[in-house]
Amino acid sequence: MSRLSVTPLGTNGFIPTYGRQTQCYLVRRDRNAFVIDAGTGLGRLLEAPLAGALAGLERLEILLTHYHLDHTVGLSYLTAFPASLPVRIHAPQPPLVDGTPEALARLISPPLFPLTFPNFPVRVEVVPYSGNELEIAGATLRLRRQRHAGGSVGLLIDGRIAHLTDCETEEAAVDFARGAELLLHEVWVTDEEAAAGAQRRGHSTVGEVAALAAAAGVGTLLPMHHHPTRGPADLDDLVARLAEQTTARVVLPVEGREYVVGG
Repeated sequence: MSRLSVTPLGTNGFIPTYGRQTQCYLVRRDRNAFVIDAGTGLGRLLEAPLAGALAGLERLEILLTHYHLDHTVGLSYLTAFPASLPVRIHAPQPPLVDGTPEALARLISPPLFPLTFPNFPVRVEVVPYSGNELEIAGATLRLRRQRHAGGSVGLLIDGRIAHLTDCETEEAAVDFARGAELLLHEVWVTDEEAAAGAQRRGHSTVGEVAALAAAAGVGTLLPMHHHPTRGPADLDDLVARLAEQTTARVVLPVEGREYVVGG
């Protein structure tokens, strides 16, 4: 069986706070690797101890789950990456999301950014994707559209890692993630915050995620897409609440730490 791991590079939603960056995850499969989303966490690949994580790759593969800024702003950082490492951006399109790769052409161009992708020092290729399956960096990914503003893409990597960010929980997600050894799932609000009227459209609560993890029989739950106002003590409390309500092992992901599936 292939060695499969995920290293969170950015676990926050919306804003970098408390030393946490916005959404980005490095997935390594044997000698191959790819990145899920390109928030501010992408910059961690430019500094120790992760600066050598891409050594030996033919190209840097980046898979975007949708086009919101906390998942795409780091694409501008690619100008600082080695010019010898080509980049391929897998960009979702309908029916998985409402947007198209044209959103990236608008984001990475004047007046928002001084360069366009063709002018980057590194060669950048944007490849649209849709459907329910994708092969990337030697891994097989199952895909599904999730409930979120404009849509977002849920991922199941080699049947072992489920990555469900920026989404409401759904019954269909239980079957999608069933049996995954590792589940990365957004947890945006507590149940109390939701009951008090906190904005959570397109996002999930503690109780909902705990129930999904238990119903899907996942091994380990890594809560992510943290609300930027939560400090370390708040996240410890969130993990404790999740652990009380699910059968899965709950681990607060540390940015820069590698989590090996089955390890």
